[in-house]
Amino acid sequence: AFPEYSRDELHKSSTRAIAAFERTVLANQSPFQLWLRGNTDAMSEREIAGAEVFFGDGGCVACHQGAAFSSPVGATADQVFFSVGFADLDFNEIIGGVPDAVRLGRGGFTQVEEDNYKFKVPQLYNLVDIGVFGHGGSFGSVREVIEYKNNAVPQNDASTDFLDPRFQPLGLTSQQVDDLVEFLEVSLRDPDLMRYEPTSVPSGLCVINNDSTSRSDLGCD
Repeated sequence: AFPEYSRDELHKSSTRAIAAFERTVLANQSPFQLWLRGNTDAMSEREIAGAEVFFGDGGCVACHQGAAFSSPVGATADQVFFSVGFADLDFNEIIGGVPDAVRLGRGGFTQVEEDNYKFKVPQLYNLVDIGVFGHGGSFGSVREVIEYKNNAVPQNDASTDFLDPRFQPLGLTSQQVDDLVEFLEVSLRDPDLMRYEPTSVPSGLCVINNDSTSRSDLGCD
């Protein structure tokens, strides 16, 4: 007989199992990663130009460092959150009212004023596949985010007094913007993350979904 578990125990166990699997899904075959390993043909001239903007005039590397370009190298837990004036979740009136604590980002959690409107720096590998950008989903493309940071005009007026000092107009040319978009969308994209999709699971159930409609649609009855 199987031991009985409480709903809370089952929730914790399933959460840990999913997290353990997700930690194995690593983008490690992107052109930039292959280039770093010595394959000098992995990136086009335009992608290399975009990398030069990323590490140079764009100043992106000031916040996006480390293995996943998700925080400054050696940053503490409190140093991976930045305020860059993005709009909130309710900017388009789809979500509805956002509680003040949520609106304040990390500040709503720590209750420390200097943390107000700070949100975690996202990792950049395969970022283009997400399709919705900014903590409030106020951008629809990588290019929109780059142009926003190039102009450095905050969407959220309330965050003005809390903006990170690095949030300044970049003065990038249109060509530099194009090159930077190419680097982020192409060079930092592992094209085959589906290689991690298992062909089966121990239960024998459908790998992707287990409701009856999904099983039928996906042919895994």
